[in-house]
Amino acid sequence: MASSAGSRSQTLISGLRDFFYDEQVPYGMALVRMFLPAVALIPMTRRFFRVREIFSADGAPQQLAELFGHGTPLPELSPVLASALYGLMLFAMVCGILGFRTRMSFMVATPLYVYFNMLDAVGTMTKYSVIASHVLLILSLSNCGAVWSVDAVLRRWREGAAATAIPPRFPVWPARLLQLLFCFVYFGAAITKIQTPEFFSGEQMRYWMFSNWNYPNPLGETMATWTSILLISGYITVVWEITFPFLAWRPVGRYFALGIGAIFHFLTIFELGLLIFPFICTSCYLAFLMEKDIVHLRRFLKSVRFPMGAIGRPRIALARLIHARPAALPLPAFWALLALVVVVISAEADYRIDVYGLRRNGGPLPLQKMDPTVARTLINSQRPLREKDKFFSFDIGSMIMAGQLANRRQEFEYGDVVIAQCNINPPHEDLWVECVIEDEEQRIIDVAGQFVTRDQLYANFPYQTGNKLVPGKYWVVLKSSGQEIARRPFALTGDPESLPPMSPMLTN
Repeated sequence: MASSAGSRSQTLISGLRDFFYDEQVPYGMALVRMFLPAVALIPMTRRFFRVREIFSADGAPQQLAELFGHGTPLPELSPVLASALYGLMLFAMVCGILGFRTRMSFMVATPLYVYFNMLDAVGTMTKYSVIASHVLLILSLSNCGAVWSVDAVLRRWREGAAATAIPPRFPVWPARLLQLLFCFVYFGAAITKIQTPEFFSGEQMRYWMFSNWNYPNPLGETMATWTSILLISGYITVVWEITFPFLAWRPVGRYFALGIGAIFHFLTIFELGLLIFPFICTSCYLAFLMEKDIVHLRRFLKSVRFPMGAIGRPRIALARLIHARPAALPLPAFWALLALVVVVISAEADYRIDVYGLRRNGGPLPLQKMDPTVARTLINSQRPLREKDKFFSFDIGSMIMAGQLANRRQEFEYGDVVIAQCNINPPHEDLWVECVIEDEEQRIIDVAGQFVTRDQLYANFPYQTGNKLVPGKYWVVLKSSGQEIARRPFALTGDPESLPPMSPMLTN
């Protein structure tokens, strides 16, 4: 028994050792190196022209620690120094993408990227920047510049084709760390969603799809009305996030997990108006590609005669320019010299951009006078919310899924159950909501009411049509605090004599 337990322990340790230290060519990490920093650079480059305003002591930085009541632990630099460091960060990230002094570049870019993100918690610090910060740290510790990089080209020229015929192999643990990062992110997201009933009812997704907090999302505004799709996609999302860690390394399950994830993130572009976050996540999926995957991909590209040589030409051209430097100037010093030039140019750019107009003929830009009407609105107490603005939607149907109305109907057969549902905008106070049935001449047939407490976001009113109604046309009217909020028409058809007598009416 003791030998059997020891054997299992040795097998487990050996499996973990192979999992983290199996040597492979770092193709996947090289792809992450090229794609993720390029995506992260898009918003950071746009903010270069506002460094003085967002990230310097002359502006209004809002540090992440301030939001949690821990003061301002990060130094707020002068505009010149902030612009210089910001330009250095952009330069280092570009060098990391190209693979020129890769590790040095990411070791410089990563702390600067984290610093500037934490300095502007209002606009720059987001979910994708948190993920990108972790990935950049892992890239700085990996050998992602060993292939498909300027460093690799220079090494091949320096050591000769014979010495570099076989791509270098390294332990795979950096890729494993990145893979584990996403496994924990998805699993943690699933645990959070499981504790949120509004996610499974589709309410959270509906409000997000109707909003324009990020960018326009025309597909989301259409899908927000498909309650059944929201409910089904909510359950699929949670199941996928929970199973992702268990499928990510399986031969077949890996492609299923990554494929569903890529589709999910791609759809968020059109449904939720996200742009940077989906590409940050999908670019990290490239870390799941192992050496054998790249071999199969290369064979496929050769079979379709894809011009793979054209992809490496810019890298080789840049390597030629760097190789033409004076022989007495080593590569680290050459990189530092280029960085110094970028730092000077960045400081000069801030001087010439002159965000506040300090050097213009008329002096600094004057503060614009606020519209008096807007100022009074901001100073005075808020206007009372109209009763109808507390309600998001009101519909009638006949099917409930996870508490939500799954269909919308305007025609019912005699004996059907008419379900009226109202969705309320959060936050709201405790409400008394009524649902009234009226005939064509607006005569009240029945009234049902219920309390909707402040923690509820919807209320259902089922009505058995065979109790008091005869075939004809009717209205379902929603009222709150005695005020009419909305009304929906419906038609009742069928023969009352064909049904057995109904039990007493039950409306709530």
